[in-house]
Amino acid sequence: MAKVPCRLAALDLDGTLLNDDHIVTDRNCKTLQKLSAQGIVVVLVSGRMHRSILPFSEQIGLANPIISYNGGMVKHAKTGEVFHHIPIPGAIAAELVEYCDQLGLHLNFCLNDELYIKESNQWSDLYESRTGVPATPVGDLHQLDGDEPTKIQVLDTPEKIDRLLIEFKDAFGERLYVTRTQIEYIEFMNPQVSKGLAIRALAAQLDIPMDLVVAFGDGYNDASMMEVAGFRVAMGNAVDEIKACADYVTDTNHNDGVALATEPLLLDDA
Repeated sequence: MAKVPCRLAALDLDGTLLNDDHIVTDRNCKTLQKLSAQGIVVVLVSGRMHRSILPFSEQIGLANPIISYNGGMVKHAKTGEVFHHIPIPGAIAAELVEYCDQLGLHLNFCLNDELYIKESNQWSDLYESRTGVPATPVGDLHQLDGDEPTKIQVLDTPEKIDRLLIEFKDAFGERLYVTRTQIEYIEFMNPQVSKGLAIRALAAQLDIPMDLVVAFGDGYNDASMMEVAGFRVAMGNAVDEIKACADYVTDTNHNDGVALATEPLLLDDA
């Protein structure tokens, strides 16, 4: 296949760049370092908090903005400059906290890149084990009423999340961006937030045409960035919706799928 023109490579983390052990392999790391050395802007794009993405950016050696919170924040990895931030309005956040409190659900409340929870439990332990971000128990999340979180998450069993996703979209879908990012997660952001919108904003700031953006993804929350990118790479483990809109389907995240696509498609010396 011919080389793909690219000036910005946007990569999802979980299920894409990270393998099933939640690490960046040496092959993926070296491939992205080569890509960056060619002058291509390599941008990590994730639903994770900024602080949870930063160690992977540092491992690769990137000095570019990071798109976090599914596009809710764009913040530079080195300078800490915030280019873009769209939080959830405080009144809606308080309503969502009360709604979930009535259902007895575990919530992650992401405010100022800190993670707050009602109390520690199996779900906070799961999230910390995956992301490395410790949570601060506050006893009652209503203490934060009026604050504007960048993101709120509900965590529960995959079976319950299946049911809750429909319920939350019915109750909040017109006022919040509601999406499933992991089988145990439902995430809520400002309705103006998406990975695609954040990539558009960053590309415009960098004066990079969207047809020179290549996106790598696997999950439902990657659909918006796949829609705006000039070239789309789906992982072998991607959901069918992402594979259907892809220009190229690579191997899985656990088999260095990012490197296996990048080497022939984007690298000059491959």
